Amino acid sequence: MGIILMLLGTSIVPVMDAVAKHLGDTMSPIQITWGRFFFQFIIMGTILCLTMGPKALLPKQPRTHVIRGLLLAIATLCFFWSLRSLPLADAIAIFFVQPMILTIISALVLKERIGWHRRIAVVAGFIGAVLIIRPGTDAFTAASLLPLAAAVFFASYLAMTRAVANIDHPATMQFASGLAATIVLTLVLWIANLWPQSSFAPSQPSSIEWMWLFSIGVIAAGGHLLVVMAMNRAPASALAPFGYIEIVAATLLGWIFFQDWPDALSWLGIAIIVASGIYVFFREQRTESTH
Repeated sequence: MGIILMLLGTSIVPVMDAVAKHLGDTMSPIQITWGRFFFQFIIMGTILCLTMGPKALLPKQPRTHVIRGLLLAIATLCFFWSLRSLPLADAIAIFFVQPMILTIISALVLKERIGWHRRIAVVAGFIGAVLIIRPGTDAFTAASLLPLAAAVFFASYLAMTRAVANIDHPATMQFASGLAATIVLTLVLWIANLWPQSSFAPSQPSSIEWMWLFSIGVIAAGGHLLVVMAMNRAPASALAPFGYIEIVAATLLGWIFFQDWPDALSWLGIAIIVASGIYVFFREQRTESTH
């Protein structure tokens, strides 16, 4: 059951990214990101009030959750912005260097000891990303660096999440980060509206666009809850490899809806990133089990 829930969770998240890519033709990436968090916190707040009562809305460390929400908002904005130019599979594959970046943050900030096995895996993961980004070639675009930036901010978000993971309920954490992100992005949208000619200026969404924005929030909330439910039913070591189903789903969606298909070098880069990420995870699990 845990594996099934993990497969469902990781398979529907690329649908959110595909919708964001579709909306990117007519809407600001800031506006799309705002919609993702606004509807997420509305949905999670409703679920919490109905199931656990209004008190469950209040996190025990609100300041930490504000920072978490800000980091997640920047990560999501960078990723949605990249989808304007990049194929879905390439963007998600580059983003999946996040476990390697989290390993570096753990070593530098959390002072965790990183052995040579994980160091090699981290280097290999970045080599995989370089094969997709290809700096210095005609295939390179500045947008290729945006999923990398998203991975850095998301890894920082995960590092902070580790610090408060056992303090608040996962649904409370998701509500709090969604609310914080919505407040910050609302302010950013107001500032962007002062420059109506810029690509970041918000537009008036049509009724169909509002429906798409709502669907992004539903998928974001639902995908996260499915993964949390999976973690409650199976050990993380058994579920980790299935997280990379997200790349497979993104590839299929990119091919079906946007006629994008990774070339041979991109496939090689994707394979290296997946192998490195899984290896880093299992080395972390083995290290934790020996302490």
